[in-house]
Amino acid sequence: MLRTLKTRAYEALRCTRHNLLHLKMFKIRYDGRVWHVTDRAGTHFTFPFYPYKVFYEAEGYLRQGRWDLHEGMTVIDAGACFGEFALYAARRVGNSGRVLMLEPDADNIRRAQEYFAFNGGQPATIEIIPAGIWKVEGNIQFAAGLDASSTLLDAGQPIPPGAHIIEVPVESLSSLARKYALKRIDLVKMDIEGAEVEVVQSAQEAIEQFSPRFSIASYHMRLGQPTSQIIEPLFRNYGYATQTGWPDHQTTWAAPTL
Repeated sequence: MLRTLKTRAYEALRCTRHNLLHLKMFKIRYDGRVWHVTDRAGTHFTFPFYPYKVFYEAEGYLRQGRWDLHEGMTVIDAGACFGEFALYAARRVGNSGRVLMLEPDADNIRRAQEYFAFNGGQPATIEIIPAGIWKVEGNIQFAAGLDASSTLLDAGQPIPPGAHIIEVPVESLSSLARKYALKRIDLVKMDIEGAEVEVVQSAQEAIEQFSPRFSIASYHMRLGQPTSQIIEPLFRNYGYATQTGWPDHQTTWAAPTL
């Protein structure tokens, strides 16, 4: 009993600290069994783990609410990992919206489905695509079994320790638009361990057709520099405005106007 009370007190303190100091869009509460997350509009989730990091990152992807998700939007969540952002996006875009959740690691998809079940089941608007995103449609080697660090491998990339190397399908933004008959793409969120460089390099057709916003985890290192330094000029070449921030989970935002 004493241990339970201490745990509840600790979790209440931890939630309060992050709610006051770090989170603007989301608030976290612990009820002694599970953690509750609620956004400013009242969108509510529960998780069997402390979800601060996940929703801190989500605030970064959405520029702390300056980029809102609303009814009817189409969101591409590439490198969806355990599906928390896809779940949030599905609740926000509603029955008339779509969320394409790309995740090539089968273990991560299984975990995502557990979290969906924990929240009443997989939303009908989420389409799980067991694939990575890349510059072209096809197949590529993939380092699986690394949770959030599972990654696509190109010819020059070292194999991460402990990885299980398999071959997985990959899609480009253009092939996704074609295969899934997309009429709009409003937001492309990516956390794909450095492959964002190739995706952005090949994004011209999708940008010309849909003018989507991009939120990209860009702290990954390529050729000794974070990918933010590579993809920002690529976006500017497309006529996009771009900015990098959110230092604890560095994110690059790009859109026709910011």
